[in-house]
Amino acid sequence: MMKGRRGGTEDFLVPLSVAALGVITQASPFARDGFLFPSMRKGVISDATMGAYMSRAKMEARPHGFRSSFRTWVEEQTDTPRVVAEECLAHSVASKVERAYRRTDLIDKRRILMERWSIFVSGCETNNVANLPTSQS
Repeated sequence: MMKGRRGGTEDFLVPLSVAALGVITQASPFARDGFLFPSMRKGVISDATMGAYMSRAKMEARPHGFRSSFRTWVEEQTDTPRVVAEECLAHSVASKVERAYRRTDLIDKRRILMERWSIFVSGCETNNVANLPTSQS
């Protein structure tokens, strides 16, 4: 189920990074009632619950704005085509006619991008830039 999906009939495949799969593995023993991250009472935890936890843990980050952070990073730090970035966010792009002819969900390109995003947000990205000596002419 996703916010904004009409009728709940459209499947939206989400390519998970290696790190995301690790989180799922760690959380699986605590899953119940069909939810990977269940609330204490009923249903799934909310972003407010996660935000409160992050605040108590003295973390700077908050869940709100994570999607826009992703979109900004894609635009500023990658050469990803707009349609791939928007598809990652499950946004409708192009005209109705173009969408009718598109027969792909760009899953392979999204998988690569989500792995890059995972590396970036986890702080594992390195900037291996060597300073080359200038020639002395």
